[in-house]
Amino acid sequence: MAFKHFVRDSWLTASYYTGLSQLYHALAGRKRGVISYHNVLPVSSLSAFDTYNVDVTASVFDKQLTFLKKHFRVLPIQELENPQAQGLFLTVDDGMLNNYEILAPILEKHELSALFAICPAMIDGELPHIWRDHLFLLFQQAQGQEIFLPINQYQRPFKITSESECLNSLTRQFKKYVYENQIADIYGLVRQICAKNGWPYAQVMHDPLRYQFMNWGQIQDLTKRGHRIASHTMTHRVLKFLSAQEKQYELAESKKRLETQLNVSVDILVYPYGSMAEIDNATVSAAKEAGYQTALMNVQQHSLSTPHFTLPRFAFPPIADAPHLHAIVSGYKFLFR
Repeated sequence: MAFKHFVRDSWLTASYYTGLSQLYHALAGRKRGVISYHNVLPVSSLSAFDTYNVDVTASVFDKQLTFLKKHFRVLPIQELENPQAQGLFLTVDDGMLNNYEILAPILEKHELSALFAICPAMIDGELPHIWRDHLFLLFQQAQGQEIFLPINQYQRPFKITSESECLNSLTRQFKKYVYENQIADIYGLVRQICAKNGWPYAQVMHDPLRYQFMNWGQIQDLTKRGHRIASHTMTHRVLKFLSAQEKQYELAESKKRLETQLNVSVDILVYPYGSMAEIDNATVSAAKEAGYQTALMNVQQHSLSTPHFTLPRFAFPPIADAPHLHAIVSGYKFLFR
């Protein structure tokens, strides 16, 4: 795998500095794109305990924005629904505190605006964490201990070592269990896990910038600074696993609460997770019924047939390497897949 990555990176570097990837972009490359971000953290390097590879350092984020402005058109987020607008748009998911304290000031430094996707139930403290983050933090807190999980019906304990790969592997195993069993009441399952292991069902105090949410005042301030707000559902559950009634709660109630709290129109939905594993035609129909006009996924290609409700997005790895970034934005990296 390391050799494969070396070959790929060497090819991208050579293509960039010989102008091949730029030529591809000019002739047939991506003319419009939506970039997905999550957390921007004020650290020199990212922790090995990476919940789901959605974090980037503040320094790298700053360099990525410098790169984007130099090589591409980064458009005001107000133009997102304009089908004629060619360029890039920036979006930020989940509404963590770092979005306001770290990410937004860097956007302002570059005179850029973004769409922030918010889960109102999280902002109101109805749940301690998004379920994936909560489990990751609980597992991290239990290093060196034996814990019981529904993966094997709580029959045999799992031992979490201090190795980061063990922690990340267990988190991935749990996600696989959730998806294979299409668990709708995921927060009820987290409560059950806490009860089985004698843990309180409460916020785990760890890195507030990364794991705590913005408040309504901060989100409203973002709108005053030219940013936009989208719904990210009420509680960040997998919509595909929910009943029609639960889908409508997640979608319609989120829209209603955001508009009430912020006194702005919220017509954009950002699907949580955002791949074909979490979104189907019934989910798209529910988004329409809830009153949204536009919805964004987290994939570059998909088989759903409602363009305005399945706009693709892509993300960057946490790097500032110009050849690699250019290959992702232009689409050159995916040319031979």
